[in-house]
Amino acid sequence: MKKKSYPLFFVGLLFICGLFFYQQTTSRSAETTVARLQVTGAVTDSSAAQACLTVLKQNLQAATQKDVEGYTATLVTSARESTAKEMHAFFAKYDLTHELLSFEVVKQEADSMLVAAQQKTVNQGQNDYRDHITQAHHTFVLENGQWKIKETVMTNTEFID
Repeated sequence: MKKKSYPLFFVGLLFICGLFFYQQTTSRSAETTVARLQVTGAVTDSSAAQACLTVLKQNLQAATQKDVEGYTATLVTSARESTAKEMHAFFAKYDLTHELLSFEVVKQEADSMLVAAQQKTVNQGQNDYRDHITQAHHTFVLENGQWKIKETVMTNTEFID
């Protein structure tokens, strides 16, 4: 009887080790995707481009967290009030996650930047909203020494649900 318990013990141990290595591999894969996101394109000032990337990440994180104040803080001052009203209603209706897949500088000047970004949006809620990947063209401008989103135009939407 003792001889039969050893193989079961080793099979169980191998199974646990396999689960551990699988978890490590999948978590590294997710971390690598985030770490690989880099600024590409017509970059003339890498620090400004990195600042805009940070603003866009904050924007998408705030949208995922339904943080209207955080979301509007990434926008130019003139757009905040009207956008806040729209976002309160939108966030009340939908539960979405937003992920930045790419960030390409199309045109960069001293006080403005046009960026083409691939963004993935996934519905986590009950209301109808189609999961998709879209190309978003964001116009960033310097406002009081900080980069803010002035305009966003979504194009090339591919539905994935």
